[in-house]
Amino acid sequence: MKRSLLFIFFGILFPLVSQAHNDDGYYHDDADLPAQKDWMARLHDDLSIKDISIPGTHDSGSLHGGDIVQTQTLSIFQQLNAGIRFLDIRLRHINDVFTIHHGPVYQRQMFEDVLNATEAFLQQNPSETVLMRVKKEHTEEGNSRKFEDTFNDYYNRYQNIIWRPSSWSDMPKLSDTRGKIVFLQNFSGGGYRSFGLSYNNFDIQDNYTISTNWDLHRKWTKVKEHINKAASSTPARGSGFINYLSASGGSFPYFVASGHSSPGTSAARLLTGKTTPGWWHSYPDFPRVDCFIGICPIAFEGTNTLTKNYIYQQRPRYVGIIAADFPGAGLIGAVINTNF
Repeated sequence: MKRSLLFIFFGILFPLVSQAHNDDGYYHDDADLPAQKDWMARLHDDLSIKDISIPGTHDSGSLHGGDIVQTQTLSIFQQLNAGIRFLDIRLRHINDVFTIHHGPVYQRQMFEDVLNATEAFLQQNPSETVLMRVKKEHTEEGNSRKFEDTFNDYYNRYQNIIWRPSSWSDMPKLSDTRGKIVFLQNFSGGGYRSFGLSYNNFDIQDNYTISTNWDLHRKWTKVKEHINKAASSTPARGSGFINYLSASGGSFPYFVASGHSSPGTSAARLLTGKTTPGWWHSYPDFPRVDCFIGICPIAFEGTNTLTKNYIYQQRPRYVGIIAADFPGAGLIGAVINTNF
């Protein structure tokens, strides 16, 4: 590749990007990933939902809006076929219906599009369960009723594929939820009984703001600590764990997921500007690359690859829900394999 951007260390020129980097923890294309459609069929019926390690996506419907907004390249149906079983769905209440939004950006689909895709998947794969976080997004406009009233309409229309709790304290077994959606309710229920499990009852790591690219290692440290916390928890894990690999603000979502200089699946990693041995202790979990006469530039590494590698190295028996931007087959598979 062409290397036109350089930094100088002890009179030696180093590029600001490393060689092309293609790791199966990260995926930024729109072709189907390898199918992992029925992996829950191998799980015992008596398992509690909270005791299953589940691969998921953050802001699952955000496919449009450019690099600042986009968090996924695959449709909901493609994500489910690839093994994803946790969806993070953001709903704007407008004209008494729900549209899918990421902040102010409309994502060109409605809530029924998400539910129809999930229903089609579950009909084809009745052994599976889909956990779906539902959250208010952006401003409300043109409504004649409350958010929870509109949600109740959807809830009744799709009742054949929705697990219905008897109370907030319910924690279902897999036998109760196969072929169903389990809502993780992240909004007030108003006068209604609960629509699912309480999202806020989960132990959640969602350190979602970073100021610059150089905060990436700090974000990864939060992810790693939460993996360890989940792995060391007792079998009575309360309501389970959710661990978001995503962040944005001073960096693009694709950079946090990949460490890449551009969004492509095989794009080059950015370099931190530090080298070893001079900064040996800096960013200890980031890779040392392209070494020359004993000097190795330290590259950024994305949370997707770091998480996948850490799971394979540490082999935890449980990690909870791992929610990522642009997850690749390797990351999805690492989380699934934790169950077995």
